[in-house]
Amino acid sequence: MKPILEVQHIRKKFSRNSNSHLSYGIRDLFQEILGRTDNGELREDEFWAVNDVSFHLYPGDSIALIGRNGSGKSTLLKMINGLIKPDGGRVEVHGAIQALINLGAGFNFSLSGRDNIYTSAALMGLTRKETEERMEAIIDFSEIDEFIDSPVGNYSSGMKARLGFSVAINLCPEILLIDEILSVGDASFQNKCFVKMHELKKSGVTIVLVSHSYTHVVQICETAVWLHKGRVMKIGPSKETVQGYLDFLSEEQVERVAKLNDLKAENLKSMEQKKSATVSLFGAVYSENDQIDDVHVEFLIDGKPVDSLPTHSSVEIHYRFRIVENITDLNVSLVFCTPDGKAISAISTLNGDLLKSIHNGVVDCSVTIPDFNLCPGEYVLLMPVHEGKSYLYRDKVKEFVVTGPGRLTWHLVDFDYEYKVRCES
Repeated sequence: MKPILEVQHIRKKFSRNSNSHLSYGIRDLFQEILGRTDNGELREDEFWAVNDVSFHLYPGDSIALIGRNGSGKSTLLKMINGLIKPDGGRVEVHGAIQALINLGAGFNFSLSGRDNIYTSAALMGLTRKETEERMEAIIDFSEIDEFIDSPVGNYSSGMKARLGFSVAINLCPEILLIDEILSVGDASFQNKCFVKMHELKKSGVTIVLVSHSYTHVVQICETAVWLHKGRVMKIGPSKETVQGYLDFLSEEQVERVAKLNDLKAENLKSMEQKKSATVSLFGAVYSENDQIDDVHVEFLIDGKPVDSLPTHSSVEIHYRFRIVENITDLNVSLVFCTPDGKAISAISTLNGDLLKSIHNGVVDCSVTIPDFNLCPGEYVLLMPVHEGKSYLYRDKVKEFVVTGPGRLTWHLVDFDYEYKVRCES
């Protein structure tokens, strides 16, 4: 069987300078007209956006392009779609192709939704009769039947996106290119999109997906290509490739968080803390030093300080600070948050009288968590120190990374569980 899509050693270079990029493009055009080939060398300010990428797909195959922003995913997708000309290699497409890259971008806003459906179908090579046979299915799927004869310019952005998605998937493409558009509409419409995607796969449609959601990647695609700075780092089964990419990200996160924690420790030693409260993603920050001083917090695994914690490891949190003035009702909380300020869980002495007898001097405590079951990712530890209901201190004290258990995990918490399957004949 002949592949329906072949990508062979494809390359694309760009210039970091917009003026240079334009002049280089004009020169390259004249070189091509004169029959001179590109020698593959980079000029000043140029870089490889995509560099020597190859794969092929058969009808019904699905592949995901994953990687960090700027890794070349969208550029590669646009070259497959014919929007960008490669500087090397070639793309061979042996079927009708439809791209879900910027939904609704090709609509004429002065025309109605119905007229735009006819226009889009004509561009795909469908006759008016063939379009009319699909019209009701397109309108029903988009859920905008009440407004289908209104000008598209009056639609909300969500309505345009839903109509664009519905048009694309109902015009019977043989190859479907998708770039980060699986979050259109509300939860119900998103679920309908996923169901339709699986129907298209079963019908033999070939899918190329660009996504930062590894849940989408694993659910939709059997194979994944991990790109980094334009080059292929790994290509293979989607679960294995996604896991390799996540492990790579974890290593980078560990290095970054370690530097941030070192910088924070230096700042605490050298900077005079302000006495007024400030506001952050994590709420009010009280870092004044007239009542609490010399704050120190660390994570320990087997007695050794760490900035990265494997999921399900036994972790000891050690904190120490000095009380400057006598207090009567001491409490300390450890609040675990996501980087955007969402609180996940907390450990607090407000549940008992552990620290009530401490009124001054150095407070030195350890908290052991035998099964640290947060899923892989970056997190922040916030430590409020209270006297009664009043804050003596409240600030971020630690940024840390949780690394994976060698398998994919989902959302924020990885439960320790026992699975039983009972089959009845």
